[in-house]
Amino acid sequence: MRADPHTVCADPATIALRGLTRRDALIGAAVFLAARPSNLLAAAPGAAAGKAGLIRLDSNENPYGPSPAARQAILASVSEAPRYAAATMATLTAQLAAHEGVDGSQIVIGTGSGELLRMTALLAIASGSGGELVASKPTYEELPVFAGKLGLGVHWVASDADHRHDLAAMRAAVTGLTPLVYVCNPNNPTGTAVSRDALESFIRSVPASCTVLVDEAYMDFADQPGVATAAGLVKDVPNVIVLRTFSKIHGLAGLRIGYAITPAALAGRFAALSLTWPNTTGLSAAIASFNDHAFLRRTRAALVGDRERVHATLDRMGRHRAVAQGNFVFFDTGGPLQQFQDRMLGAGIKVGRHFDGYDTWARVTIGVHHEVDRFLAALPRALGS
Repeated sequence: MRADPHTVCADPATIALRGLTRRDALIGAAVFLAARPSNLLAAAPGAAAGKAGLIRLDSNENPYGPSPAARQAILASVSEAPRYAAATMATLTAQLAAHEGVDGSQIVIGTGSGELLRMTALLAIASGSGGELVASKPTYEELPVFAGKLGLGVHWVASDADHRHDLAAMRAAVTGLTPLVYVCNPNNPTGTAVSRDALESFIRSVPASCTVLVDEAYMDFADQPGVATAAGLVKDVPNVIVLRTFSKIHGLAGLRIGYAITPAALAGRFAALSLTWPNTTGLSAAIASFNDHAFLRRTRAALVGDRERVHATLDRMGRHRAVAQGNFVFFDTGGPLQQFQDRMLGAGIKVGRHFDGYDTWARVTIGVHHEVDRFLAALPRALGS
């Protein structure tokens, strides 16, 4: 074996470690992971903290995942690396279809919901209607930005007074030429959600020639009465697509697995627009996490509980905020966002970026418990209180 040119000398322990095979290392890691109590929540290594102990509360990541079962599946997937992921994808597809009560052909797995969002833009372009995408502002921008690159215009509709999608105004913006409407529910960055009943009425009122895409990346964190998934609509509404992801509650953002639930009428056309092939490791982790119900319940309870702590603190301080239904909180700092960001960074905490129309508002992701403690301790000074 060629010597490492950067190594001057090595102690006996280092030499012994070099003698381990990759299989030995994986087995050792698996034993370590298996020995961890599965009923405890701990931050995923490196998921929340960055260089020099920086607390990352800026990207809506879930610092508690992956679950212990998913971590073991990740390790075990190494042996499948030489193989294409068809069998693993078929397994996940079958489980998701059974869960949603649809045929397997109505589940389309993508490399995160990002690929699926872009596929929907391609679907809109293929319609050849020449109209504009209708979307609320602010919202998650990947779909509108990609659609713009394809030459599809965007008709932005301002959110309502409660920072929710203004469904009535969005419906008024839809014409016979509109190929696509985007509804992120709960919405990013506001965190607000519209009710299932209101959303269903809106979707059923849209012309059948227009696809309504409902992005439910944060639905697992919603607890507001009446807010629920629209996935069941695919059974009798031919122009709705619902997206879910393993990036949020499942803590698998870096492994890029998402899925679409489609009506039978759209399934084939939508699946044909797939851009890439999901990876075996991500699929294996998704299967394990999907079935680790106890861990998902504990993770949700921890994040929602700390979200309520942030809500309560902001309310005591008299700060205007949106009603958060995701794993983040959106609130008015009362001053320039950059000032708030700088003060938080001085306390070792990175918060979210600026959003058009909300120059004084901050989006802050819910971290693990002790990170939320630090954020709340730093909050009065950062707000100048």
